[in-house]
Amino acid sequence: MVGRKRTIERRKNKRYKAVEGAYAAISPNSNKIGQIIDISMGGLCFKYINTENKSEEPVNRNEASIFLSSMGYYVGDLPFQTIADYEITDRPSFSSMKVRKRHVKFTDLTFKQLFDLDNYLKNNVSEQIKPLPNHHKS
Repeated sequence: MVGRKRTIERRKNKRYKAVEGAYAAISPNSNKIGQIIDISMGGLCFKYINTENKSEEPVNRNEASIFLSSMGYYVGDLPFQTIADYEITDRPSFSSMKVRKRHVKFTDLTFKQLFDLDNYLKNNVSEQIKPLPNHHKS
């Protein structure tokens, strides 16, 4: 295990792999829309194409809420905080478009938003993602 970082799973909610056709869009003015990779009651991860100046990091203007959509299901206006946003560089690209991955945490959800999110999860996930094993010294 030389050279591998030890990580501890910090998420409080079970994560689930999203079904094909599940999308997230950040506030309508940001042009950030993409396929949801995984989702939980606490947040989600999605990938999107950076449509801004290709050489710069994306600008996070007017990003107060996120919207979820899939066949027959919609959850809107969920407040969030960005945890991470980075370019995916694990596969060769023959395009000038840069694919990015964003991890977000939902914040201050109302009861109705929690109810709608729970319903969305019940109908738009395929399987639970296995948590990382905890690496505690004994």
